[in-house]
Amino acid sequence: MPLEHYAVKPRQSLVKKLTRLNLMVLSGAMLLSFVLIAVAMWLTSRERQADGAELAAVQLANNVAAMMVFGDTDAAQTELDLVASQRDVSQLVIWTVDGDQFLRGTGLSHPDMSPVAYQPVSSVQRSYNGLQVQLYIPVVINERIEGVLYYQERLHTLLSWFLQAVVVLLVVMSAVFLLASRLLVQIQKRALRPLLELAYIADKVAQTRDYGLRAKMHADDEIGGLTLRFNELLKRTQIWQSELNDKLSQEQQQGEVLKELAQRDRLTGLANRLYFEQLIQHMVQHSVQHNSLSALVFIDLDNFKFVNDNFGHDAGDAVLVEISRRVASVIRSKDHLCRLGGDEFALLVPDLSKVSDVTQLCQRILTETKKPLIVAEQVMPVGLSMGIALCPEHATHAADLLQHADSAMYKAKRAGKNDFTLYSPE
Repeated sequence: MPLEHYAVKPRQSLVKKLTRLNLMVLSGAMLLSFVLIAVAMWLTSRERQADGAELAAVQLANNVAAMMVFGDTDAAQTELDLVASQRDVSQLVIWTVDGDQFLRGTGLSHPDMSPVAYQPVSSVQRSYNGLQVQLYIPVVINERIEGVLYYQERLHTLLSWFLQAVVVLLVVMSAVFLLASRLLVQIQKRALRPLLELAYIADKVAQTRDYGLRAKMHADDEIGGLTLRFNELLKRTQIWQSELNDKLSQEQQQGEVLKELAQRDRLTGLANRLYFEQLIQHMVQHSVQHNSLSALVFIDLDNFKFVNDNFGHDAGDAVLVEISRRVASVIRSKDHLCRLGGDEFALLVPDLSKVSDVTQLCQRILTETKKPLIVAEQVMPVGLSMGIALCPEHATHAADLLQHADSAMYKAKRAGKNDFTLYSPE
């Protein structure tokens, strides 16, 4: 019904009735807005913290996956303690895929010693238990589930912040309500429309959680003051939400950087030994399952110690970088060149059609690396000795394949160096 229908003279009793009715509507709208915004703030805040906890837990599961495979409990314990020191974690438990407890977090600021049941999962499972968020995270390596991580984080700090915000919101809205109730008698038809618009915006924010919405300022009066304070509240909430999103984004970027550092050699940029162990396991498994031919080429630099002793370690580093670049320039895009440490490299060559493919590749590598290598105007007297082992012909396990390739490499060294040798059981 149009607002003009309720327009009456101030001296009539209908004005007081309309004032009381408007006051009831205003109080109801503000109370509803307060409850909805408070609920929206709590649910949003809880979900944001839970998202942050899930991000930290997933990153932790990724970090300890390789440690579980190799049984490195000390490194895994360090990872757990690092996460516990950064967040308000109350429980951290890691089980193997068989349900046996692999490790339990220590040094928690508020430890919860209640028993936790093992629960096999294939994806992230999130739940809430009072003021705690509970996560079950699968520990996966090479698309294989190696165990389950249980992560429990307290929401008490978030609750403290929320209660403070609710008190501030309650005080502000109460003050605005008292001011509006005293001045409502003087409000005319034009003042009613902004009030309804304000209630509409509040309800829309509570439903959509779009804190970028703003109420329109119609005049510099009491309702305008209410609108201004409400917009300030939305602005602060929007800023807080933006800061939380930025923090989550930074944590995700830091996790990616740590993952890259854990898998790459700092000097050459090649895959390091840890990443190599994952790659060779995957290659061997693929070759055995699909009966496809693959090869491991173990590479060792000849006379590298002579370079370090006579030209210095900086020259040795330059030699390693240049050799890595030359070898990488002649291999296929799906081959993986890794630095195992020192002057030892490994080349994974999957999906071969015949044995001659890998021998021809080694010949191309020798041709490229035999070109003069000059560092600081000095020719470096280095070469490559390479040993080739085939999968599944020579071995069906990664450790055996690496041992055979290493043996073949030493055979090439004994034969005069700067050459390659194919492994032979004899």
